[in-house]
Amino acid sequence: MLEKLTVRNFTAFTHLALEFLPGANVFIGANATGKTHVLKLLYAALSSQAVTERHEGEAFARKLQNVFLPRERHLGRLVHRVKGGETCEGVIKRRGRDMAFSFSNRAVNELEFRSRWPSEIGPAVYIPVKEMLANAPGFRSLYQTREIHFEEIYADIIDKAYLPLLKGAPTQDRSLLLDMVQEAMEGRVVVKGEQFYLKNRQGELEFTLLAEGHRKLALLWLLIANGTLLEGSTLFWDEPEANLNPALIRTLVAILLQLQRQGVQLFVATHSYVVLKEFELQHTMDHALRYIVLERDSATKEITHRVADAYLETLPHGVAQAYEDIYDREVQRTLEGVL
Repeated sequence: MLEKLTVRNFTAFTHLALEFLPGANVFIGANATGKTHVLKLLYAALSSQAVTERHEGEAFARKLQNVFLPRERHLGRLVHRVKGGETCEGVIKRRGRDMAFSFSNRAVNELEFRSRWPSEIGPAVYIPVKEMLANAPGFRSLYQTREIHFEEIYADIIDKAYLPLLKGAPTQDRSLLLDMVQEAMEGRVVVKGEQFYLKNRQGELEFTLLAEGHRKLALLWLLIANGTLLEGSTLFWDEPEANLNPALIRTLVAILLQLQRQGVQLFVATHSYVVLKEFELQHTMDHALRYIVLERDSATKEITHRVADAYLETLPHGVAQAYEDIYDREVQRTLEGVL
């Protein structure tokens, strides 16, 4: 479980110190406040350390390069650009132990690295905003042999989606999750060659003909069915609401909270008022849920943060204010029509 992140002079941040819960950690913030960068940094740390116990610093540097894709793969491009900001430093705490790193704004692929993390690390999953399963056939071989400008998160999620299903009957917990997803997308997923299909009573529908929102649910089904999302794993999801009908968000949040209940640590970044309200309405005592609000200070222009364990404590923030503005305008328009 990830417990704490502290960074100085990393991308948009001059300084950031966050503590996480073992359950769901929900990021709220306007564009360019660093939500995605936090998720990518934590994902890079977990996924690079899970690969090998040798040359951990090199693996982490390479993962940062491939996940963020700075110009010419220079790590130094990730250092916050401010006078005197010549070095990025960070510490990520997991299970009571620190992984520390630093690199200068001149670094290409060199960083100072120290890790005391336990070697056993569960799978880390990053679901990006863009859905990739419909474009998966041929993508892996192309990515491995050609220089194409895709962040490695896309290749990683496709690799995880292609993992074979676990043998034997699913546990009761996994069956519950699979049933929830199948009901929402009205079918189950089958893979033939490199092509994904949604199978239901009407037959098999290839993903290129399937609604993009259902493809996202299908990806979730695959990750549960093949054992990637099990107790001890970590799920990073950037804008889960993208291309999803708001009517399905209630079910999606229920699935995420059920994953949390079964021991999956969640990091979710959202711009959706509906997602936030569903987390609030479905939150019970057996859910570990934390909201992290990232904001840009109007005077200093630096990014600050607020932390709350109840949704009402996050207010005000930009997402809620946008919906309040719509409501106010609607009321004003109605009154003008009456008058």
